Amino acid sequence: MARDFGVSKGAILALNSDGLKQERKKLLKAQESEKKWLQSALNAELNQLKALENGKAFAEKEGDTEAERLKENSRKMKELNDKRASDEERKQMEAEARQKLEKQIAKEEFHKQQEEIKRLGEMQAFREKEAYARQVAAADAKKQAEADKERKREEEYNRTEARKNEMRALDLRRTDILEQQTQQKSAQLADLQAKRDERIMGSIQANMELEHKRRDEFENRQQVEAEREERLMQAKALQQEEGAKRSFQLMMRRKVIQQEANQKMEERRGAILEQHEVTEYRLLEHEQKKERYLDFKRELDGLRGKNKEINVERQRRREESVREMVAEQVRKKDDKIDALNGERKRLWALRRHAQSEAYRAREQVKSEIMRQRITSKFNSKALEQKLASIMQQDCFTEKLLGGSASMPTLKQASVESH
Repeated sequence: MARDFGVSKGAILALNSDGLKQERKKLLKAQESEKKWLQSALNAELNQLKALENGKAFAEKEGDTEAERLKENSRKMKELNDKRASDEERKQMEAEARQKLEKQIAKEEFHKQQEEIKRLGEMQAFREKEAYARQVAAADAKKQAEADKERKREEEYNRTEARKNEMRALDLRRTDILEQQTQQKSAQLADLQAKRDERIMGSIQANMELEHKRRDEFENRQQVEAEREERLMQAKALQQEEGAKRSFQLMMRRKVIQQEANQKMEERRGAILEQHEVTEYRLLEHEQKKERYLDFKRELDGLRGKNKEINVERQRRREESVREMVAEQVRKKDDKIDALNGERKRLWALRRHAQSEAYRAREQVKSEIMRQRITSKFNSKALEQKLASIMQQDCFTEKLLGGSASMPTLKQASVESH
């Protein structure tokens, strides 16, 4: 089919893709909403025109009864104004009577205030007289209190002088007693000094005797110490002789131990040499095994390198095939995307065309209504016929999706068969 119609397989797939179907559904949905909006707007304009037509008929019908209604309204207005005038006059008379009553009440209140002020003045004069009498009584009481205070001060002064005289007499008596006590203490101190001198002399003699006794004891201890030193020197000489004997024995014992250690060292050296020979033999065997292992490893590495080169070549051929397949898929997808974008642009252009047609139709209806309003000749049936003809246009039906500008028109049956 791609060869028959001269289009790519991606374009054919794009024509039957779900995305394009969704775009068409969106366009139909938008077309339906535009149609509903236009239908509601045109119906509103039509209803407005019908309302104007009905209003005109109602106005012609109501024109005859308007004069009678105006006459009745003027009569009712006159009655209402007369009633308002009588009410105003009655309110004025009530206000004057209320004002006279307020003046009378204010006059009586003024007389009551004057009598109250007079009564308060008399009470204030009586209170001032009582306050003056209280002040005079307070001044007399204050003078009497001052006299009592003066008398009390004189009595207190006399008592103070008597106490001072008694204290002077007591001081003189205390001075005599202190002098007597001082003399007694001086005599007692002299006795105590004599007794202390006697005790000092006795203690000096006792100390001299004790010193002689200590000197004798010290000389005896020095003699005993000399004898002890002599005995220690003799014991030390014996100890040195015994120490020389023990050191000789220790030296001979160390020499024997040294000989035994040298013998053990020679035996250990021989064992170490024998162990060294065994170790060298084992190392030689290990080196031979290592050489054989390295030869095997080199051969194995060569085989692995060849296997790796084979795998790399196989992977390269596989990647090239995958790359070619991806490039083919990308090319198909690019064709599909280009076809989808072209179809989407066409659908959006159709949608904008439908919107512009809807606005133009509404403006035509508005201009027709305005023309009828200006001429005052309303004809709603002619407007309804015009609305029906507008709604039958191709831009407001599914005929809008008849063909495609970006792709040829294909029959659905032939597409399904392929």
